[in-house]
Amino acid sequence: MAGYWQGTATEQDSGRRFDAVALIDAAGNAQWLLTRGDLFGNDGFVVAANVCCEAQFDDAATGKNLGETSTRDASITVAASSNVLSGELQFRDEEYRFSLNASSDYNRGISLAELAGVYTRRDNTIFGEEVTLTVTIESNGQLTGSYSNGCVFNGTAAIPDTSHNMVRLQIDLANCGSRGSAKQWNGAYAGLGVLLSGDAIFYHSVIGPTWLGPQSVER
Repeated sequence: MAGYWQGTATEQDSGRRFDAVALIDAAGNAQWLLTRGDLFGNDGFVVAANVCCEAQFDDAATGKNLGETSTRDASITVAASSNVLSGELQFRDEEYRFSLNASSDYNRGISLAELAGVYTRRDNTIFGEEVTLTVTIESNGQLTGSYSNGCVFNGTAAIPDTSHNMVRLQIDLANCGSRGSAKQWNGAYAGLGVLLSGDAIFYHSVIGPTWLGPQSVER
């Protein structure tokens, strides 16, 4: 089931469609990222579980809404077959059906030397304010960075299996509490990422006291 999976998910009651991504490493650490973009910003949540190590999984999980600090109960029923990952997940009393396709990006080897670099992401809010995220990864796996909202972070990036494109992240977030950030966001985070688009984009997601959404940073 390990891989980088992309597709859509549909909320069963409302019919709302979400962009959906699953990041799953060889040890079974897994995240399902469901997001929707609209005029007023992003709407989304993450559901996480360890799904090791079969082609099917049906069990409890946990989830967080974007930017919130509460951890909520969830569940996942999923099966992988013929490069398709499909199933259902439940979060906050809503059911979602998803179908995701395997990305070939997972099936190539990477190294910390290839991952190393300075990555940046700039977004404009609906009020015209620019928000910047900068991430620096050294060739030894040391990771540092900052958000323009005042948060800073330090941590490590590791590649447990260099024959596959999946990065494991451990990050400590600090100094939040001003300029649109919250003190409750400070703390330890863990997650996964993949190096995309000719090694120019690092797509990743980390979960801790909150979930800040999927992050695509570019060098």
